[in-house]
Amino acid sequence: MKEFEAYMKKQLLEKFPSMVFFFVVMMIPNYGAKVFGTFFLILFSVASDVRQKRLDLLLYLPLTRKQIFWFEYAFLSLMLGITFFVGLPFAEKNVGVWLTLLKSLVFLWAYLSIVLSAVSVGFDPFGAAFLFLLFDIVMGSIGSTRLSVSFNPYKFISPLRQESVLASAAFAAVLTYASYRLFTTRSGER
Repeated sequence: MKEFEAYMKKQLLEKFPSMVFFFVVMMIPNYGAKVFGTFFLILFSVASDVRQKRLDLLLYLPLTRKQIFWFEYAFLSLMLGITFFVGLPFAEKNVGVWLTLLKSLVFLWAYLSIVLSAVSVGFDPFGAAFLFLLFDIVMGSIGSTRLSVSFNPYKFISPLRQESVLASAAFAAVLTYASYRLFTTRSGER
């Protein structure tokens, strides 16, 4: 637990000024606001450390690459959870509020996986995140979920659209596994 505390302290002390605006935005009890804030928190996460060749600083704590990977997921999930519960008194009092938290976590895990995978193979995290967001928006808006000529199965697994939260969560889990394998075996830096 001390390692996670050290990781959180390092992340908060180093990145709090750039995260504060998005942290405040995420307190709005709305899925769109949470997605917006989460997207930019991901960009200021460990992916920016890897991009700027500062991963070695984390390894001096001493943390393993596996710990860094899981601590980042836990840290950002905790940030999302905190903003959810702070904004909860201002939300509608129904079950849909909890669905917003679940959908936001699925979005976080899927997009963080994409960004960490891209960084692990040498791509720019910002470019990868925006390209996948563009892909997700375009592919999620084509066709419908009904069985017809315009059927688009991507709508079910889209991390942004999430027509099926269960299918999106399964897709996020697959992306997380792939990202974990890439991050821990490809060393995360090039």
